[in-house]
Amino acid sequence: MLRVTALRWVIIPAGGVIVTALGYYLLHQDSPTEALIGGALALIVGLTLSVLLWRLVIFRRGLVAIHQAVRSAQEGALVPIVAAPVTRSVLGGLADDYNLLVRDLGSLFHEMEQSQLWTIGERNRHDAILRSLPGVLLTVDSDFRVTLSNRQAEMLFGCVSEEMLGQNLFDLLCLDEAGREVLRETFLYEQKVRNREIVLSVRDALRYFSLNVTFFKSQSAGDSSAAIILQDITEHKRLQEVTHQTEKLVAMGQLAAGVAHELNTPLGSIIGYTQLMIAEAPPFADSSRQLNTIYTEAKRCARIVDNLLAYARRDQCAPGSCKINDVVRDVVESVNCCQGKRYNVQVIMALEGDPEVQGEPGQLDIVLANIIMNAVQAAAKSAAEPRVLVTSRVESGAAVVDVVDNGPGISSAVRHRVFDPFFTTKGPGAGTGLGLAISQSIVTRIGGTLHCDSVFQGGARFVTTLPLRVAV
Repeated sequence: MLRVTALRWVIIPAGGVIVTALGYYLLHQDSPTEALIGGALALIVGLTLSVLLWRLVIFRRGLVAIHQAVRSAQEGALVPIVAAPVTRSVLGGLADDYNLLVRDLGSLFHEMEQSQLWTIGERNRHDAILRSLPGVLLTVDSDFRVTLSNRQAEMLFGCVSEEMLGQNLFDLLCLDEAGREVLRETFLYEQKVRNREIVLSVRDALRYFSLNVTFFKSQSAGDSSAAIILQDITEHKRLQEVTHQTEKLVAMGQLAAGVAHELNTPLGSIIGYTQLMIAEAPPFADSSRQLNTIYTEAKRCARIVDNLLAYARRDQCAPGSCKINDVVRDVVESVNCCQGKRYNVQVIMALEGDPEVQGEPGQLDIVLANIIMNAVQAAAKSAAEPRVLVTSRVESGAAVVDVVDNGPGISSAVRHRVFDPFFTTKGPGAGTGLGLAISQSIVTRIGGTLHCDSVFQGGARFVTTLPLRVAV
């Protein structure tokens, strides 16, 4: 006999009575009936166990999902937790704790994701600010090692930020000794620096920079770090020099006009009377030689006066235009036939295009002749093979003519005076010191600029910029 309880079956071999939870009895003792009932009971038990196992599988999948999400978070990736809730029929009171854990972890991961998005946004904003800075930004630690750089630093030093990280600041900047001393004192006493002018060697060229240094404490390590900002002021200094030179030209022009006017009359008398005395003196007498000396020196003074007048006459440049490359070719041909052969210096040309500029060819001929002849004389002093290169190009709406020589160059001590009237680095009697002053005066009247490149190395470089002819 079989007796049935709520969820438990007990086989009683003594009889054929089946007792159910509802109190019913089935009396039957043959084997087929017992087999049929046993199969039904096995099916019910199997289904019940399957449901339990499926719920346990769901529970395990939830644990696996939580584990994977935590592992991903440790690696820096936030993955949403996908876990189905578990009913109390499976785990009892533990199901509530499990479901609460899944919900809390989901909320925590969501907050972490929002925080990560905010951090990424702040980092992008920080990077945008660094990129928009007009100057070079470097941060260094207490060992002078670079810890941060911006895009302008990459452009200046020709390498990406990753390559600059860890580099020594002094090695990266390629400072001269004066600049190194400034930085040493700055870091030694942790003094702020404001707009200190330094010179850096950038791709084999010297450039002027404004240096600013600020110190701050690192929140993590507590060590002192420094933020360095470099602003390229090379072009600004050149414009300052041009402005200063223009002001000097105005003042010297007024002085030259007055001096030339006062000297012309007595010089004319000296030259005239000397010519009369030479005509009356015996040809080979000592007095004749002395009179010739007086006449020669008086004529030299007259040429100086003419140059002064040309320097002072700022408003007498007739309007006109010319092909600047044609003027360059004529001047170079003349210099090669005369000064070039005398000093054994060949002037080479590299001309681009055929720009037409404002200015009379006769005036620009004077300008280029003065510059190129000075370059030939300077190149002749070079220990290497002397050479002069004249190039032309169109740049920013203007024609630019460069005259470069490989001579000894112009020292920084006198470079700012090369356009001063009567200043010359040549020996006595070799020059009046008015050639470059007159040349700059002519170029300025036309509306262009003439300057000596202050950062050029390996000789001297004079740059003439002329406005292009405006089509009517």
